[in-house]
This record gives sequence, structure tokens and C-alpha cells, in this order.
Amino acid sequence: MSTSGETKVYKANYMLQSKIGTGPIDTEIVEQAQKVMDENTVDFAPLAKEFLDKLEQAVENARGGVQSMEEMIAEMTSPVMQLKANAGTFNYDLIGNLANIMLSFLEGIKEMDKNAIEIVAAHHTTLTAIVNNKMKGDGGDYGRQMEQELKDACKRYFASKK
Repeated sequence: MSTSGETKVYKANYMLQSKIGTGPIDTEIVEQAQKVMDENTVDFAPLAKEFLDKLEQAVENARGGVQSMEEMIAEMTSPVMQLKANAGTFNYDLIGNLANIMLSFLEGIKEMDKNAIEIVAAHHTTLTAIVNNKMKGDGGDYGRQMEQELKDACKRYFASKK
């Protein structure tokens, strides 16, 4: 995240392309990969709990106030990003959706104040409950309501900063 407002441009690394080549991917390989994902029986809870523990520690560190704002945000962003990245693979779409909202919130805040920390802490509590209750999928109406509540909390926070 650039603090000067400038966009950093990174030169592409073509090492992966040189290893696998270019062109279309064999549809059979794609179907095999999809089958593995669809039939995945790995328990997401232990992995999710590792990320949730890191998020909980980040919240506690932020409450302690000994880190810079950039460090606090980075420490919170990393486990949320990992949860978002891994949730869909294990059919925890609601966690991925909520983590996506939280990432947008963390990217948009200008200071890590008490209210921002409490929003992240509530997010942690919510995700922990979802994992502990093994709420797979998108949560249906209840999941949409939780997503809306998180969005509303973020909107209220940003509105209070104007």
C-alpha cells in the first residue's frame, strides 16, 4: 500500500510462463482440478483457526497501541486475506464474503482508532462462530444479513470520519 499516492508498477516475471508455456489449458486437466476441489473433504477449521488466532493477536496488539498504524493494518490484513483466499476452496463462501468486506474496510481506514479495532474484533468473533459451527456455503438469508450488518458497520464508521 503506497502512502504517497503513487502507483507502483512491477515488471512481470515470466518464469512461470516459461515453465508451463502459453496457450489454452487442456479441458481435461481443468475438469480434474475441479473434481478435486468439489470432492474436497479436508477440514477447514484447523487452518481457519490458525488465521483467526493471528487476527485475534493483531487485534490485541492494536489495542495495546505500541505499533504504527501501518503495522497494525498489515498485521490484521494478512490473516483476513488468507481466510478470504482459502475459504472458497473449503466451501466456506460466507467467510470469504465477510473477509472481502473486511479487506475493503482495512484498505480504506486512515487511522486505527478504538472503533476500527472494535469492528475488526467483531469480525473476528463472527468468523470464529462460523468456523466453530461449520457453517459452510453462503449462509443463506442469515449470511446475507451478516454481510449487510458488516457493510453497515463499515459505512457508519466512515460516515463518522467525515
